[in-house]
Amino acid sequence: MRYFTIFGLVVLSLIMISCGNGSSKDKAEEKAASIRGNIFQDRILQRIYTLQNQRDSKGLKVFLQDKIPRYRRAAATAFASVQSAEAVEPLALLLADENETLRCAAAYALGQIKDKKAEPLLITAYQTESSPKVKKDILEAIGKCGTPNGLSFITGQEFEKNQPLLLAGQAWGLYRFAMQDIVSEKGTGLAVQLLDRDIPGRVRWVAAHYLGRTVGIDLTPYAEQLIHTLQEEKDHYTRMALVLALGKALRPGVLDHLKSLLKTGEEVDYRIRINALQAMARFDYNEVKDSFLKMVTHADVNIAVAASEYFLARGAAADANRYFEIAQKLDNWRPRANLLTAALKYALAQKDKKSISGWIVAAYKKSVNNYEKAFLLKALVGDIDNYKFLESQTFENVGKNPVISTYGMEALVEMSRTVKEEKNLQRIFGEIFKEAVESGDPALILFAANILREPGMNFKEIYKNTDFLFTALGKCQLPQDLEGWLELRKTIDFFKGTRSSASPLPLENHPIDWELVTSIAPDQQIRIKTSKGDITIQLMVNDAPGSVSNFIRLIKENFYQKSVVHRVVPNFVIQNGCPRGDGVGGPAFTIGSELGPLYYEEGSVGMASAGKDTEGSQWFITHSPTPHLDGRYTIFAKVTAGMDVVHRIEVGDKVIGFELL
Repeated sequence: MRYFTIFGLVVLSLIMISCGNGSSKDKAEEKAASIRGNIFQDRILQRIYTLQNQRDSKGLKVFLQDKIPRYRRAAATAFASVQSAEAVEPLALLLADENETLRCAAAYALGQIKDKKAEPLLITAYQTESSPKVKKDILEAIGKCGTPNGLSFITGQEFEKNQPLLLAGQAWGLYRFAMQDIVSEKGTGLAVQLLDRDIPGRVRWVAAHYLGRTVGIDLTPYAEQLIHTLQEEKDHYTRMALVLALGKALRPGVLDHLKSLLKTGEEVDYRIRINALQAMARFDYNEVKDSFLKMVTHADVNIAVAASEYFLARGAAADANRYFEIAQKLDNWRPRANLLTAALKYALAQKDKKSISGWIVAAYKKSVNNYEKAFLLKALVGDIDNYKFLESQTFENVGKNPVISTYGMEALVEMSRTVKEEKNLQRIFGEIFKEAVESGDPALILFAANILREPGMNFKEIYKNTDFLFTALGKCQLPQDLEGWLELRKTIDFFKGTRSSASPLPLENHPIDWELVTSIAPDQQIRIKTSKGDITIQLMVNDAPGSVSNFIRLIKENFYQKSVVHRVVPNFVIQNGCPRGDGVGGPAFTIGSELGPLYYEEGSVGMASAGKDTEGSQWFITHSPTPHLDGRYTIFAKVTAGMDVVHRIEVGDKVIGFELL
């Protein structure tokens, strides 16, 4: 076992590429044995996955008719990533295949394609299907691609409590429909019924997520039942979702129960407290503000951050000075920056604004933490008099400190919205955004191009000549500047008065390195050394060969040298892998999305993206189950040790090195 610092990863390449160059024959045989479970020793599977990576629907459809089931299944699963509507009919034919796992793969792929034409085909197949496992997958697929008619079909099914797979399919179908904003009172009532203690635990978990995450449903009639269920429920993942659901039952008794979950004297999972805060945010400000202010000082930074973020959108002018007073006493920079932002935003008197702004600027100049400085720049948005300081710090840091320049531009964009009716100031911001577009910085281009076409901003009246947009578009480096390039195209169309082009992106997925893939054991683990401790992940090469090999290759090439965790959303994710540190950077290529029938659990490791097939180097780890990410972001690994470290990591923490286990 060797530890690989960022400067010593050459050894890793030798270990990863070689299947038998160990120091002894025994080691070589042991390595070879571990590799045998790698399904890509099969060159035909390599070919199928290559066609998937190339998005070659025509080539894949040939394999849908292969005489060998595993090749038919691989081709069917490939269409879950390709998502080509022309595959709907041939996939539907596979719903009658004699192989059960193949029928499951076909159902999954049809759901992923999200073509409404698949709904009647899935319903017909369900009615003749005998396997509960396949039926479960069909119900979930209907939820992904169906219409209100499909929702009625799902809610019309009646299952016994001893039919876990069918109940799971029904619950998943409801949840997937909710993610399409297709809901019904009957469906919500059914989800509540699925919380029954005699229902299998996984089903209750899915039903709870439906209730917790679905937008626009009123759970007030079920308030007492939800509280009782929460008190009886033992599974902490289900409890987390139920706590969120209580925020949709606006009764005093519910609020009292939510407040009880915040008591610091009890051993409560921090994620329960965060969800309780999110649920409480739906209640009247004056009823909950003291609870939030108390949690802002909590020792767990995740809880403190979540509590402080409440005041960014829901603060009150009467409490602006109180936010300022508390902020000055906080030790952790992130909740402090959030409270300062709220204080300046809601302060009414100009003398108060001047005092708060002065404190923020002084703290900015004193700080040596670029992320703190970035958040403090955003805190200055609440006072228009700060625009010159924001402008100077933004452009001074272009090419030097991307985190600061990016957050500064975000602040300027937000500030411009507050003065959109003042023509003189809008002209000033027009010049600032023109300079941002001309800067060549991908993040500045991204934010500036977006605001220029925002309804009500009237930038069409300011720019008599828009050649600078075309010039900037021509200078974009693809795929590194993909997000900015896309925004520029949309903005150019806006100024031309034409609809945005729907043409495909001018990108091709990076080829999969099959030599590297076939050298990786299915249970290969990597220890990630961070400034907060070690995290061990197990790679899933059989599920995501392109993503796994890309991750290893980037490690070998020192791409992650001096990388930091640039994003942390409490009870959601930590994210790493941006060379700029601001979330906009990536390598000089993109890889294809690999969307298999996997679910995001606590500790799932996924690839971040700006849309399908735009993954590169950024990856994230989930704090808790996040089923709304299923089928949208590649899962390529899972945490096997060190989740306590994941929960402790904060923005700016460093990734020091990697160790192959």
